[in-house]
Amino acid sequence: MAINQGFVVIGAQSVFFSITELKTLADLERGQFPVAIGEDIFATHQISPETVDNVVQALQNVAQVFQDYGIDRQTVVGSHSFFEADNAQFVWDQVVSRTGWQIQRATLSQEAFYRTQAVFARFPDFAKVTKAGTVLIDISSGSVELTAFTNGEFGFSRNLSLGPLRVFEVMSDVQASVPNYVEVMRDFIDSRLVDFRRLLPRGSHYPHMILMGSALSLLETLIPVGQTAVETDRDGFDLLYHEVIHASDQYLADTYELPLTQVSQVLPTVLMVYRLIKTLTAEKIWISNLKMIDGLAVNQALESGYKPVALDPTKEIIMSATNLSDRYQVDPKHRDTTVTFALQLFDRLRNLHGLGKRERLLLQVAALVTDIGSFVDTHKHYEHSEYIIQASELMGLDTIEQQMVATIARFHSSDSPQIDLGDLPLMSTQRRLVIAKLSALLRVADSLDASRQQKIQKIRVSQKDDRIVLHATANDDVELERWTLARKGRFFTAVFGVAIELKGRLSV
Repeated sequence: MAINQGFVVIGAQSVFFSITELKTLADLERGQFPVAIGEDIFATHQISPETVDNVVQALQNVAQVFQDYGIDRQTVVGSHSFFEADNAQFVWDQVVSRTGWQIQRATLSQEAFYRTQAVFARFPDFAKVTKAGTVLIDISSGSVELTAFTNGEFGFSRNLSLGPLRVFEVMSDVQASVPNYVEVMRDFIDSRLVDFRRLLPRGSHYPHMILMGSALSLLETLIPVGQTAVETDRDGFDLLYHEVIHASDQYLADTYELPLTQVSQVLPTVLMVYRLIKTLTAEKIWISNLKMIDGLAVNQALESGYKPVALDPTKEIIMSATNLSDRYQVDPKHRDTTVTFALQLFDRLRNLHGLGKRERLLLQVAALVTDIGSFVDTHKHYEHSEYIIQASELMGLDTIEQQMVATIARFHSSDSPQIDLGDLPLMSTQRRLVIAKLSALLRVADSLDASRQQKIQKIRVSQKDDRIVLHATANDDVELERWTLARKGRFFTAVFGVAIELKGRLSV
């Protein structure tokens, strides 16, 4: 039996919706209702009551469409732009109470995650295109998200607060006062790209670029009907750029059939893409009409047990954590050893901890990034790890999960205070217990490479009534690891109610 589900994304300028058949990812219906959330936020930092009314009306219209199709399952997500407003929490509560729909909050890293799932699943010949270095650029009204792929694999993601509507609002005073408005805007955009250039991996080359996002109204008119993307090159985009910078608003509206309310974003959008093409020396450019809402459908299909595409979403999450670890120069041998032991302990002690696949992933992510604080200072590095993780983008994790990973990293060290579940008032009791259990497992795993020399080659776990015994096969003496585990294992005993000890023998 086909399962149809509704999806809604509240963006900065539109409420997008789709009805998707999860088994095949075929869309039964899709559309959008314009709203002016971004104009309110970027101009006054407040969402006005009139705009709230428009959002509610748009959602009620979507609800009617869903009802007409007999849809009783829906996912409603607010983009990060929606939550930038100073009164966002009040607006969220008003919208929820007036529509009856719960609105999930998407972080920047989640939005990037959904977009990559959309292109993995729906972009034509994605694997072939991304064999060469490729940057996926999603342009929304308030921000630009850049996600890099090499050899078909996710590389890194960066977010810039440089969306065209935000740029237009910032530069609106300049437009009326300077004759060389385009040059000033170009310099403004270039100044915001400085940090992005600095963070690019050395020696990287990205000849391919995929453009997508809610702010590409003009560019999407170039896509043939029924297709999801169209290819061009630098020369083709140069022609479009020179046409736009010399065109009047009325010409753009008439030629590209754009509402006058969107024309103001055309110049900053095209100028921004033009400068990014120059920065990355891109040679081939694809313009796509895929959006975050498409990734929501892909993600839900996978979570519902359907396999419409050969896609493992956890790979992106793990790669994102690995990239963060590399950025802060974590010792890869110790990191990978800790990850291996942590996952082995998790798998072999399932009947003790009772946790599932998602918690296993959180443990893996925590093990990858737990030592990044040493980049700042090895003294109390666990505290530095915590705030770096919370301030970073870990693709695919929601806000609570990212906070959980940060807290696990904080408590992985025996030098940190013993975890007090009362210190985490914003977490549910269940999540606090998960944090404690994963922290205990990570402490043990970290202990097994206390010397940072990877002495232990493999472990065997035996579970007795009152203790867990780790039988290690090692290539050298493991007294330091045994002593470290005796200290760090006290927390494991406190959490699980059983002692843990290490026995080692030299490999022949």
